[in-house]
Amino acid sequence: MNPTNRTAAALPAPRYGRRLKWAQRRAAAAFLAPAFIFLAFVVVFPLGQAFVTSLYRIRGLRSSFVGFDNYVRTVTDEAFWSSLGTSLVFTASCVAAHLAIGLGLALLLNRVTVARTLFRIAFLMPWIIAPAIGATIFLWMLEPQFGVINYLLQSVGAISEPIAWLGRPWSALVSVILVDVWRGVPFMMLLMLAGLQTIPIELYEAARIDGATPLQQFRYITLPNLAYLMIVGTTLDIINTIRHFDIIAVMTGGGPVSATEVLPVLLYNTAFRANRLGEAATIGILLLGIVLAFSIVYIRAMRLDRDGGRD
Repeated sequence: MNPTNRTAAALPAPRYGRRLKWAQRRAAAAFLAPAFIFLAFVVVFPLGQAFVTSLYRIRGLRSSFVGFDNYVRTVTDEAFWSSLGTSLVFTASCVAAHLAIGLGLALLLNRVTVARTLFRIAFLMPWIIAPAIGATIFLWMLEPQFGVINYLLQSVGAISEPIAWLGRPWSALVSVILVDVWRGVPFMMLLMLAGLQTIPIELYEAARIDGATPLQQFRYITLPNLAYLMIVGTTLDIINTIRHFDIIAVMTGGGPVSATEVLPVLLYNTAFRANRLGEAATIGILLLGIVLAFSIVYIRAMRLDRDGGRD
């Protein structure tokens, strides 16, 4: 047989190759179908239903189609913008504290050599506790008459009479921020600690030989190597924090005088206290848009890192 003919016979037929690719695609679709069906039921359908609900004015069992009137009413409502401002203050304060304290604790734990696992577990406890349970604990601690916070402050002479921490606008907001910081710091600490352990120790040894101070090592070695993790961690933290509901709902319910009414709490109060389901769905759609904006930032950061890794 001619060598050319033998080579041609050995090659797979184009039709067989196309059948194989089609079979592989069908197998992949069969494996992915359950996940897509599940997502359709738990994500796509509820989102579609929420959008449809936002187009109606619902009062009890009565409903009427109003189109985008709920959106106009919401974005022109002072309560919405006040709640959005509170959400931004709450989120910015919490995320900044999470990053600063979490990075500091990660630097400290990275140098600990004795009982390292014990310390890590101890610092992770606030993150392990359910938010509602943690909020209930602090609610009792901040109770004006019998709370341990007022008792300790009065014992050392810091205050002369009990303070209603959750009864004043400024102190209520500060209190829920501190509780969220207490719970959210371990996540950032764990992320930063993982990043610190990937930095080659040789970089610090070379810097010490060159006479770099600890502050210079932190500025020129630690921060640049943690920059990507800080961006990703901060973006994820913003997405999680701006959706927080349970801590504020348990401790203040959005009060006093709406001082702690962030957008998720406003949504809950609008739906289940004011019985305005259409307007509540509108708030939910707008909140989803804010979360999606930060999610796009996160995805772009991941893509830039992946492209950089290829280069």
